[in-house]
Amino acid sequence: MARRIAVLNQKGGVGKTTTAVNVAVALAQMGKRVLLLDLDAQRNATQFLGLDEAESKNGADALVLDGTFAPVRSVLVPGLDVVPATAQHALLERRLFGDAVSGPKKLKKALNAIQEPYDFILTDCGPTLGMLALNAVAACPEVLIPIELAHAATVGALTLRKWLDDVRVDVEPLVRVLGVLPTFADDRERTPREMLATLRTVFGADLFETVIHASAAIRDAAGQGRPIVLADPQSRGAAEYQSLTQEVIARGNP
Repeated sequence: MARRIAVLNQKGGVGKTTTAVNVAVALAQMGKRVLLLDLDAQRNATQFLGLDEAESKNGADALVLDGTFAPVRSVLVPGLDVVPATAQHALLERRLFGDAVSGPKKLKKALNAIQEPYDFILTDCGPTLGMLALNAVAACPEVLIPIELAHAATVGALTLRKWLDDVRVDVEPLVRVLGVLPTFADDRERTPREMLATLRTVFGADLFETVIHASAAIRDAAGQGRPIVLADPQSRGAAEYQSLTQEVIARGNP
């Protein structure tokens, strides 16, 4: 049974896609079979991985709505399959809202029907708490929350945690916070240091020990369609994402 993880935060620009892609690739490098789903209408993970429209004609919209499973195989590394977002993805949220009864669990139903022996299924979610996010969490109830170390980040994270509590009660009882990941840390700046201390106080054991630092190398690698764990495996950023991946594995048994 694959572990299912949603990478989620309703705020944009916090490192969701970078985290989802690097963890997915790192897991595949360890010999795991991994499926990564792009559930963001902005198609960030799809573009990050350099997948063009021809390769992604059967994407997340077809999987969610029709159960059509046609991933792109072994993207960047053996063992990593990707269900990309397509140009039709922008209509998916509205179509799901039109099905109030089964809409929240369409993705879960589709993933349950997949016969392939994946070890991990990860979803990269958009910056919203709409029907796609609800589908992602219902289908992938371990939730990884990247949080930028900036002012007011804690308020949004607490809102998200309350939303997850409601989803656990109303839709999927297995929902849990896998971990809160501090991102864009800068040891030279006061605000990130203060925010990290606040997150430790607020989230306690839910906070990952790994902290992802702001890095031009991570940004440049993403711009080239290469996760840092492949582009510069000896870099600090790669080491941090490898450390995070080990924590993700270790937290598999709550």
